[in-house]
Amino acid sequence: SIAERTVVFADLRGSTSLYEKLGNAEATSVVTHTISSLARVVADKKGHVVKTLGDGLMAVFNQPDQGVIAANAMHDVLDDIVTRGRSHGASPGLRSLRLQVALARGEVVEMNSDCFGDAVNVAARLLDHAGDNETLITDGVFEGLDSVQQARFRSLDWMHLRGRAEPVLVHLLGGRRASDTVVTQFGSVETSADPVGIRLICGPLNRLYSGQRLPVVLGR
Repeated sequence: SIAERTVVFADLRGSTSLYEKLGNAEATSVVTHTISSLARVVADKKGHVVKTLGDGLMAVFNQPDQGVIAANAMHDVLDDIVTRGRSHGASPGLRSLRLQVALARGEVVEMNSDCFGDAVNVAARLLDHAGDNETLITDGVFEGLDSVQQARFRSLDWMHLRGRAEPVLVHLLGGRRASDTVVTQFGSVETSADPVGIRLICGPLNRLYSGQRLPVVLGR
């Protein structure tokens, strides 16, 4: 069947160090438990896990907001696992685990318990551009969100993805919790308290680059 879906790819990074520090058996147990916890989030948020991918998973949602809410919850689940591990004296390998999430929306072909289509390819390749604990979404997902959710994202402009001729308009989730403030504001604002970083202003664009977004390369 063919249907409009929001495709989510989530990838757990840092597991290589985990295997090195904990050994195969214990590391496999930790990774399996973590991925299973992320899969439960998908089900809780009305999504469907298409498949697990070793250190990650692929899922689909009917609506864009369901996918974004699930992505946020998956980050929180990993935070909780790492925090509980730290309080119990877990190894640095566990504390180094990070989650990257990417979402795209479009027509998806659902066949033999798998999904195919441009949205699947875009989400998978967009994941390569996500930094530690980041969520990236395409403009198709962004346009399906309400204004409150949209305000939590900042535009990364057009991005060229591996193996794809046409660039994709991408947005980055600026804060995972509702109480977080968006680090880059678009439109008129009264005041703005910037964290340490570099702010670039060009015409209507006003962007702050910090943390994983540094260094900034201008030109070639």
